[in-house]
Amino acid sequence: MKNAPYYTVVLFIVSLVISALVPATVWAADISVQAGLQPEQFALDQNGRLTITVNGASSAQVGEPKGDGLRFFSRGQSTRMEWINGKSSSSVSYTYLVQASKPGTHTIAPITVTVDGKTYQTKAITCKVSPAGASSGQLSGQQGGRAVQPPPSSSTRLRSGEADQIGFMRVLPGKENVYAGELIPLTIKAYFRRNMRVTIKSNPRLTNDNFILESLDDKPVQSEELINGVPYTLLTWHGSISAVKQGTFPLEMEMDTSLLVRSRRQRPSSMFGSPLFNDPFFDDFFGGYTQKDITLVSPKKDITVNDLPEQGKPAQFSGAIGSFSLAVNAQPLRVAPGDPITLHMIVQGRGNFDRVNAPIFTGTPQDWKTYPPSAGKLTTDKGTTKKEFEQAIIPVSGDIHQIPAVDFSYFDPELKKYINLHSDPIALTMQATAGPGMGQPQAHTSRTLRKQQTTQTPNSPPPVALAPLHTQFGKAVTSLRPLYRALWFQVLTAVALLMLGAALVLLRRKKKMLAHPERSRQQQIGREIELLLARAGQAMEEKKSDQFLKLCREILQLRFGSAWKVEPRALSAVDLEQRLGKDSPLVKILKQAEHAAYLSETISDQEMQRIYRILREEVKA
Repeated sequence: MKNAPYYTVVLFIVSLVISALVPATVWAADISVQAGLQPEQFALDQNGRLTITVNGASSAQVGEPKGDGLRFFSRGQSTRMEWINGKSSSSVSYTYLVQASKPGTHTIAPITVTVDGKTYQTKAITCKVSPAGASSGQLSGQQGGRAVQPPPSSSTRLRSGEADQIGFMRVLPGKENVYAGELIPLTIKAYFRRNMRVTIKSNPRLTNDNFILESLDDKPVQSEELINGVPYTLLTWHGSISAVKQGTFPLEMEMDTSLLVRSRRQRPSSMFGSPLFNDPFFDDFFGGYTQKDITLVSPKKDITVNDLPEQGKPAQFSGAIGSFSLAVNAQPLRVAPGDPITLHMIVQGRGNFDRVNAPIFTGTPQDWKTYPPSAGKLTTDKGTTKKEFEQAIIPVSGDIHQIPAVDFSYFDPELKKYINLHSDPIALTMQATAGPGMGQPQAHTSRTLRKQQTTQTPNSPPPVALAPLHTQFGKAVTSLRPLYRALWFQVLTAVALLMLGAALVLLRRKKKMLAHPERSRQQQIGREIELLLARAGQAMEEKKSDQFLKLCREILQLRFGSAWKVEPRALSAVDLEQRLGKDSPLVKILKQAEHAAYLSETISDQEMQRIYRILREEVKA
């Protein structure tokens, strides 16, 4: 074998290319799942907090917690990511409020968690529930349940009526008799004497876990009001709350403020016996100020919470409470069997949209193939809130002439009954398709062929027949050329060598990136920020202020979230203000973007240009 070494070299090159292009090691993250309950002992009129933590993943599918005599209310999820010595780790936590229906010992069953198609289970958790009214001293080690009272501090808690000389607070719920899960409009008013120097240190907050603050204005509306002839500065917030369980509970809110109080100067006795230096003028001139922390507390207002009725509850009811309407359209409407159709469903109205799920398609599996609907896009425009869903459906039969209705159910608290909405069927034009045998040659018997031959006319096409056999050889060659001397083989070899060189360069670059992961991460973030800036500039040119502010928010979250090692989406204007100071223009931009995201406000073209200029200068600095 004279040419064996050459083939050996070729095989060696090909193996090097393959080994360079295929990763040698596949890294798999270790997944662990655990669940914890705090506290493990609580009273019947208190709550526990169940936390399910998934380590080694940024997302997971968590099954509904179950327990005999226990109810669970989701409080959301949080994600955490860390980079240590070039290695990244992530975890996601899911939080639930736990309530018991009777005292005793209860067990939370193992919870199923699915990550990347693999199923995990938590351990069972046992908790003890004491009768209602048990004091915190009777529950050793309790840290949850009722709202935990803050430790004693220098802040003075002033309820309305105790501090009329300073200010007072009022909470005005839209309703006082509600259903569990119902969205309740809320107005919060804080009054301060006009001559008082007051600084607002926090937004209003609930003092217990019986209610959930669903939404609240970022900034209050400031005005003035006369009460009994006394001028007050009025701050007004609008928001909404929801109740989590049945019963009668006090609604109370509090707010941290700081009051600037004049400290009177101690008057020394005059050595000349003159009252000149005892004049109050000198107190105003030389006197200083001291800052005193004040916590305003609203009067308690009892709210009666009712459970939803079981009678008449639809099977597809997802917990939506309010008043809604349903609109459905589909595209395209002229299809053939097997063609996909996009079903566009819009639920519009007022209520708890977080419990609004996609309407149910009523088509049968014999006629339709369906895919899961989208998660839903929530938008608010000019005071109107709507949630849009899309679902792909495929007709499997040519006898279908309309798209069946979709169903959506909700509970109307005003009518005190369940409402079922049904869309009208949508007319569908079904196109005919070619049969499986069309376009394929038909088999004929010899008798049929002979009949066609006898009836064939000069203008008729020739009958289908077999190709004739060739009795002659093809083109002969004078010599056999070795493979390695062929031009195409030499070209392929050159390409393989180029690929090998490129693979070596990429491998070396990859090693450098692994040696300096933080630098690679910063370069990647820089490219992402440049892309977001370009999209923001395009949105500014198209005068889409809502999209522009959303992109500005993503830019700031990505820029400082990566720098401070926190999840970018969890970064808020409050975090930015703590790090950069309240006078930073970036803090003001992020506050404006967050405010516009909730209230759908628009800004002028000049304001967009100003924000874009500041953003480019500050982010790249």
